[in-house]
Amino acid sequence: MLKPAALAVFCLLVFCAAASEPTMGWRGNGTGKFSAADPPVTWERVSKLAKGLRFQARKPKDGDTGTPMPDGTVHEWLVLGPVPLPEGAKVERDTLPNEVSFDPDENEKAAAPTDAGAPLAWTKLATDTAWLDFAKLYGMRPNNVAYACTHVFSETGGPARLILSYVGGARIGINGKEGKPWWGVRTPLNLVKGWNRILLKVLCGENDWFVVPLLQGSPPTEYEEHNIAWMTPLPDVKDGFYGAGMGIASPIIVGDRIYLHSEPHDFLCVNKTTGKILWLQRHSCFEAVPEEDRKHPAWARAAAVVDRINGISEAFVADGAYPDLLLQKAALEKDLEKELRQIDPEKYTRGEVPDIGFSGFTPTTDGQFIYVWSGCGVTACYDLEGNRKWIRIDKLAPVEHGFSSSPLLVGGKVVTFMRDLFAFDAATGKQAWRIPVADHKGLNPGGFFHSSMATATVGGVKAVVLGNGTIVRASDGKVVFSTPGMGVQAVATPVVEQDTLLLLTSGSMQLFIHKLPPAFADPLKLETREVKVETPFPKYFLPWHLSSPLVHEGLAYLLNNSGVLTVVDLEAGRILYQKLLDLDFFWDSGASRGIGNSPALAGGHIYIFGKDGAALVIEPGRAYKQLAKNKLENMVMLGHWAERQERFLSSPVFDGKRIYVRAEGHLYALEGK
Repeated sequence: MLKPAALAVFCLLVFCAAASEPTMGWRGNGTGKFSAADPPVTWERVSKLAKGLRFQARKPKDGDTGTPMPDGTVHEWLVLGPVPLPEGAKVERDTLPNEVSFDPDENEKAAAPTDAGAPLAWTKLATDTAWLDFAKLYGMRPNNVAYACTHVFSETGGPARLILSYVGGARIGINGKEGKPWWGVRTPLNLVKGWNRILLKVLCGENDWFVVPLLQGSPPTEYEEHNIAWMTPLPDVKDGFYGAGMGIASPIIVGDRIYLHSEPHDFLCVNKTTGKILWLQRHSCFEAVPEEDRKHPAWARAAAVVDRINGISEAFVADGAYPDLLLQKAALEKDLEKELRQIDPEKYTRGEVPDIGFSGFTPTTDGQFIYVWSGCGVTACYDLEGNRKWIRIDKLAPVEHGFSSSPLLVGGKVVTFMRDLFAFDAATGKQAWRIPVADHKGLNPGGFFHSSMATATVGGVKAVVLGNGTIVRASDGKVVFSTPGMGVQAVATPVVEQDTLLLLTSGSMQLFIHKLPPAFADPLKLETREVKVETPFPKYFLPWHLSSPLVHEGLAYLLNNSGVLTVVDLEAGRILYQKLLDLDFFWDSGASRGIGNSPALAGGHIYIFGKDGAALVIEPGRAYKQLAKNKLENMVMLGHWAERQERFLSSPVFDGKRIYVRAEGHLYALEGK
């Protein structure tokens, strides 16, 4: 089962505004609505090479200029298919003679295998996203291939990168020559000045048939920027498969400061005006070791390792010169774990890096103190200057993909989830209550959820809403309601809007609309309606909803992991429309199993961020109206086999005229000028 990145967030949502607490966390106050903000509608950071790209499907003629494509997406192709793949043949070999050198024009015939019947013709296909959906064109055809060809004009020529998402197999032709992809999805290109020809051959997969091609500038490259106030590098340690754990948690804002996590155990404070990092603190297992365990001989050795780690962190805060030190820091973190395991192997073993890392959790605050939780089971409280008030460790066995529920501040308690649900007194850190939720054994125990938690106030009583549909009284942990049919591994964080609780399932794609009662009772009795949220669009694996809904004027905006927007009329309990969005979808592993950023409302517009730097601004309402598409292009992990476009996996925060958006290696401030 999958657990994405955007799961590394918490949702603080209030049922009754008059009874709400002055708390802040993910999505601002938890609703994803920033009514006082006036953010920009457009921004960009695009390589100069990409800025000069244009496309057209037909063969270029003298004077042809094509259509601009600064977002790296082609929206016009010539397609051919379906073509049967002979038994035992490979997609990487010729199915049609000299196919890599194809240079077709519209309506041109192509020789087809003898069992395919009459010759096929190349037809023009215009798209409004980067997706080429062959299943929609030809139906599902196992052991068949389809071809797509387009022409791309480059003003300067130079190094570029073509990345693909597909579910079957693929072959690439560049200017009549075989493309050589890295790890099957990233192909280096040396674009010539003028027109270039790109040919794709795509095999039908088991459950879908598509390809999503994206073009990027390849480093070293220069970028053109618009409406970017600053871009601050973060000290994320890049361990874990494919960069797992980097850049998941959303930031929070208190006054003129931004607070956020950085992998694996760092807590940062940033000046929101300038982007300068003011200080960095740690809250790993080491800092939470109780006095009795510090008598072990390994403690002194562990402390010496931490001194070296802190020295690297201090150097980063001082001057930001960090690339070479990141590798040293990652190695030292492993050395630290070895020493701590000598003290207590069960309590202090970090284990494999979770999908969202050990720090992929959004902090929460009451405006005076910041409360944090890490995937090692460490909970801590800091004041606004970074002075730690208390810290503790409550560790249970890991689950598949790791834990992902951010801490929740409600009723004077800090609530965390790690198989059990824990509540700690916010002032002292002492345990207030603890209840079992998931079995302590097994990687996928029943009742487990991957989402964060929400809070509701019902009849003056504060309650915690869990991702699995359970409602718990905040004062004592008493379970007062459960939602049948939620299944396991619920992903999207619950949303409470006035007297309505929204819960999204994963595999069954079901939206539960619960009506909360005006008075609290034990057990709670809720009126429930269900809406089936089927998404008949192409998908990489499962069409799960990882993002939390945005609710505005009676409509719920749902975004799935492939970028399908579903708008639901809550009163009628029906879907108004669905649309596959132009969010430059790219599938990779680690924490980014598709798009998981949650939609937000600011300045009267809806902002929807994709995973790979694209973001859309649309008008709210009963029909789709797009105002702008934006792009933040940046390559990270340079020289590594996983070198790629920087991923955007956390939900944005809006403040005044700015948008603060966290990526895996940077924190961006976007501001209209």
